[in-house]
Amino acid sequence: MSLCRGTISILAFLFCQISHVPWLCTVASFTVAVILALFTAVVYGVADYSGGRASRTASSASVTLVGQSLSFAIIICLVVILGDPLASTHDLVISAIAGIAGSMGLLAFYKAMSSGSMTVVAPITALVGTIVPVAWGLASGERPGVVAYFGMAVAVLAVALVTDAFGIHNVKTPLSIVAMAVTGGLCFAVIFIALDYTSPDAGLWPLFALRSVSVPLILVVVLSTKKPMVLRGPALKFALLSGLLDSLANGSYLFAAREGLLSVVAVISSLYPVSTLLLATKVDKEHLHKTQWVGVGCALMALILVSVG
Repeated sequence: MSLCRGTISILAFLFCQISHVPWLCTVASFTVAVILALFTAVVYGVADYSGGRASRTASSASVTLVGQSLSFAIIICLVVILGDPLASTHDLVISAIAGIAGSMGLLAFYKAMSSGSMTVVAPITALVGTIVPVAWGLASGERPGVVAYFGMAVAVLAVALVTDAFGIHNVKTPLSIVAMAVTGGLCFAVIFIALDYTSPDAGLWPLFALRSVSVPLILVVVLSTKKPMVLRGPALKFALLSGLLDSLANGSYLFAAREGLLSVVAVISSLYPVSTLLLATKVDKEHLHKTQWVGVGCALMALILVSVG
């Protein structure tokens, strides 16, 4: 992932130098951010699908622990191999906050999913996780192009349609479940925002700090449930795959946030439910509603608008 990002950045830099057109450097950097954000969305979606498949025969907390433990191990190896100097206290602390938020978000999300209607919980969490980072970026002074604003609005609509937020729900969802769904979305938004505030020269240390906090917290939760952590066969494979992809997506998002605007990167990265849904249709032969297919189309339109804007 770092090699891919570095290659794109070097090519963009050389193109700018050869062309001697300064504004192309800004365009090139923006393009790198869009590509990395799109890659993040795709990988996040596949990771979520893998975690969901593993959770069919194992507890969600156990699946999360196994996946995040592998993710942590991969990040440790990369930090050692790359040899990046230790990040500043600011970067480590803000990343640790992201780790706490991520753990709380997962626990709240899984609890809401198991206790309430999935068709209500998933859209709420996804929409809150999409809107908050975008609003934060705009409130912080980010000003993307006019076309990009339309793209952001279409992206939010795409997430709502893909997750079937406008579907008919016959069973009333308790307010406590809705609150947990909102909490999950807010916590996921904190991850996007916090990583955006890390220094460009921090390397992968922010991800190290994030996982060094989240893994122990999830472990405590698993141990407190006093249930055997049994993962074998397909469940174990999918849990490990989800962890591998999660670390890849986190790294991709980290570099995307360093290259572009939070409001743009976050809204593209938040399109991850699209890849989850498409994978489910191919592998599990699930059938989508017409509105969900419209949502997929809106996601493509949003990507084009945000990229052009």
